[in-house]
Amino acid sequence: MTPEQNSTASVALACMTWPYRDHPWERALEGIAAAGFRHVSLGLPHQGTQPINDAAPGEAARVRAVLDGFGLTPVSHVSTDALSPSQPEDAAIRRMDFLQELGVTELLSLGISSYRRFPAEPIAEEELTPRYAEFVERYRRHGAEAERRGMVITLKPHTGNTATAQVVLDTIAAIGSPAVQGCYDPGNVRFYEGIDPAEDFPPLARHSASFVAKDHAGARAEADFPVPGEGDCDFAAMFAELYGAGFSGPVIVERLDGRGEGMTVEEIDARVARSATNLRALLAAAGFSCR
Repeated sequence: MTPEQNSTASVALACMTWPYRDHPWERALEGIAAAGFRHVSLGLPHQGTQPINDAAPGEAARVRAVLDGFGLTPVSHVSTDALSPSQPEDAAIRRMDFLQELGVTELLSLGISSYRRFPAEPIAEEELTPRYAEFVERYRRHGAEAERRGMVITLKPHTGNTATAQVVLDTIAAIGSPAVQGCYDPGNVRFYEGIDPAEDFPPLARHSASFVAKDHAGARAEADFPVPGEGDCDFAAMFAELYGAGFSGPVIVERLDGRGEGMTVEEIDARVARSATNLRALLAAAGFSCR
């Protein structure tokens, strides 16, 4: 697709609250909004507790009011917990009902990990095979529920049956639901698999409903996640693939904590702001406008 054919391509630039996980949820929203983001991804804990209770009466209205106060629109909710095959299916139904009320259409999830402890303790293939099959069957049912609601479930790379772009694509094909799509995470692919995400990504570009803009530096299993655009992931190449695929979903910041060094909340603010600046420039160079 040429720039002329896709001249109005627009993406929602969003940030997860994860960088502020050691701080109150409301402080995360404050920092994200101050950095210039207008969209946010929800669902992760803060200070060891979950700030959103999808079973509480009136919770969607409460959350919406808090987000409105910061001028933020939610684009996705990390829902691996509710969608897991280890959980009762009612948990997924409740989560979807809650998110419908909140106005969120994407449930972001992971697959089945192939490690008990990364990277030293992989799980044997004979143990993984039935777990993968159970995952596919459960997500077929989740997909049917999501499709009825006009929602999408996205799977992002995290070893196992979502290890790489092609593996995600194979898992999505096995599930066979139009409501189950991909969410690429180049930082995870580089960290867990030790391969170049720019070379890995193309098969999944046309099947991605969202993109987690996580960067990575160093060798496989080296825990170094710089501010997006300041590490070793080739975002320019991947955003060009997305542009050519007609992508219009959210681009979401997740990690930017480097080697996990301790930071003040003001230092987190500065990194979140740099991520917005870097990604806006990279997306604009690929032909996207950001909202």
